[in-house]
Amino acid sequence: MKDCIFCKIATHEIPSEIIYENESHVAFLDINPTTEGMTVVVPKKHFDSDFYSNDAEIICAIMSAARNTAQLLKEKLGCERVLTSIEGMEINHLHVKLYPYYENRSVEDTFRKNEGSLPTKEELRELADKIRS
Repeated sequence: MKDCIFCKIATHEIPSEIIYENESHVAFLDINPTTEGMTVVVPKKHFDSDFYSNDAEIICAIMSAARNTAQLLKEKLGCERVLTSIEGMEINHLHVKLYPYYENRSVEDTFRKNEGSLPTKEELRELADKIRS
């Protein structure tokens, strides 16, 4: 889709901190995270964000990419687990949001919008480098 920001990230037209990529999906750090390492997983091809309107094959593929990304986040960030959200209301491109959950935070705080300062591009790059290493 021509004006879709996630399509542009997936094709590397817009810079982002991609931490996982395979032939059909990319996962990148969210620029407005609610928790350290919050990540968005998207297919490289545009699919509707209404999750259940997609074919089972598409759903299974994005969940596999999300699982691989979640394992990477757990390994590199040492989080207890990774919480998942599939709501698709903000941007009309199929996506899965991953929220690293740390035992020193509540579940509510993990999902709560960040009211403090957002990470800088440099801080995001450093975190992405840690995850990619």
